[in-house]
Amino acid sequence: MEVVRQTCDVLVIGAGAAGLRAAIAASDLGQDVLLLGKSKHGDAHTNLATGGVNAALATVDKDDTWAVHAADTLREGEHLADPRLVEILCQQAPAAITELADWGARFAKGQDGRLIQRFFGAHTFRRTCFYGDETGMEMMRVLVGQAAKRNIRTLESVFIFKLLAGRDGIDGAAGLDLASGKVLVVGARAVVLAAGGYSRIYSISSSRAFENLGDGVALAFDAGCTLADLEMVQFHPTGMVWPKAMEGILVTEAVRGEGGILTNRKGERFMQRYDPERMELSARDVVARAIYHEIIDGNGTEHNGAWLDISFQPAAYIQERLPKMVQQFQDVGVDITQQKMEIAPTGHYSMGGVVIDANCKTSVAGLFAAGEVTAGVHGANRLGGNSLAETVVFGKIAGQQAAKHANGRPEAKPEAVTALAELRDLDGAGQERPAGLQEQAQQLMWRHAGIVRDRAGLEKGLEQLLRLKARLNGAKAPSMQGVAELLDARNVLLCSELVLRAALQREESRGAHYHQDFPEQKDGWRKRLVCSRQDGRMAFGQASLPEPGPEVRDALTATGKARHKPLE
Repeated sequence: MEVVRQTCDVLVIGAGAAGLRAAIAASDLGQDVLLLGKSKHGDAHTNLATGGVNAALATVDKDDTWAVHAADTLREGEHLADPRLVEILCQQAPAAITELADWGARFAKGQDGRLIQRFFGAHTFRRTCFYGDETGMEMMRVLVGQAAKRNIRTLESVFIFKLLAGRDGIDGAAGLDLASGKVLVVGARAVVLAAGGYSRIYSISSSRAFENLGDGVALAFDAGCTLADLEMVQFHPTGMVWPKAMEGILVTEAVRGEGGILTNRKGERFMQRYDPERMELSARDVVARAIYHEIIDGNGTEHNGAWLDISFQPAAYIQERLPKMVQQFQDVGVDITQQKMEIAPTGHYSMGGVVIDANCKTSVAGLFAAGEVTAGVHGANRLGGNSLAETVVFGKIAGQQAAKHANGRPEAKPEAVTALAELRDLDGAGQERPAGLQEQAQQLMWRHAGIVRDRAGLEKGLEQLLRLKARLNGAKAPSMQGVAELLDARNVLLCSELVLRAALQREESRGAHYHQDFPEQKDGWRKRLVCSRQDGRMAFGQASLPEPGPEVRDALTATGKARHKPLE
């Protein structure tokens, strides 16, 4: 096992939008930055974010403000988000999006040159900027270019499996270089964790098979970080259902933002029964449960879904606003300018993760975090378009704060003996197939900890998961690729256990966590479930949340639930 060592001032783990923005920010403060990505450079999960990015620019609806944006975010997160983080997001998003536009992001503009903003579900005003339905890809193009201009060192196909701790906190990381087959040990004065979420612990997911397997949360848990909101996983209402090979692939919320309607197999516009005021543009958890109930009540389509229809709009308009969706369905023989789309909910986003403060500091010194790996920005449900805004707002903060932390610290020389020994222990011929155990875990999570939950199902899921975990504990792998699969499976099983245990503790329904045994929201449960590793075990507790500032409180009182006027 050949070991390669590198050093840097700031190490960024994860090369999506949050990681790129962190790397750019740290570089701009004069730090030597090393950016590591698990996949090919530029091919991050951010590319799959299609519909848009939020900022209260008020280019379309003049009454929009950052405070109204914050009120919408807190309300639709069922008041489980950290108001301090929400206020930072909404205050700084306009500048972050303007910066991207100045760097060359081709967001849609009107004839007057101002950015066009579309509706997304549960927003009071139109505040979602977009580039067709390829917004994430466009942001990645710009950020990759900006990183290249700064000559930021970048390594792709690196799977980080261990954060390395020194006397004063985290001072590096160890990983597998999947391209060379070597082990990489990096010493760093500060580390930014931007490795994504854990929505792929579900068998049906909008994430690709190799991403959002919980790497970041597993790294943070192992390092001793405090985690929170782990039970809160968002199921996007609209994923593809057929053909089977396409199951779970995202159908962007922009379809509904552009006026798309949902119907069941009877042709009924069923959202009238679940949210007659907001209809298709209700909060994601509401729409996802509505579709779920239509299916189990026998009103589902041929492949157990619902219909989503945008074909009443002019074909040229659909092609202009939704080019990726046109192509995505065209590839399977469906012309969405003429035909309905068959859709169903899909595992999409993890609201839980690593607890951070306003400076993106975790509870472990030297470690900062940004993006989907963190908790606190979204609460119990995420507004569409807020995740892309989160990446650039908090990515910048994390990079700046990591750079400040790195200043004046001595060169890091991390001790990797334990990490390398753990890796060597995995080498060898094994009886178990890690990928098979991972698939079983993903399937049981969909069955027992999905859109609708109950205690019996959660307990059964945990029992089954612990059996899988016991089988995985002794597994070995004879190759670097096999070791990577084994580490992936470990991360999936760890995050699955965290979700199941957290979901069992929250005895109410709130946002994405719908518990059939406790179907109502309880005022006494407006608190976070936090978790950390203590003596090798998962230790859960509760934490209170601060109240929002006066401007946001006023906006919460004034706006109520977001109601939409017809699109112009």
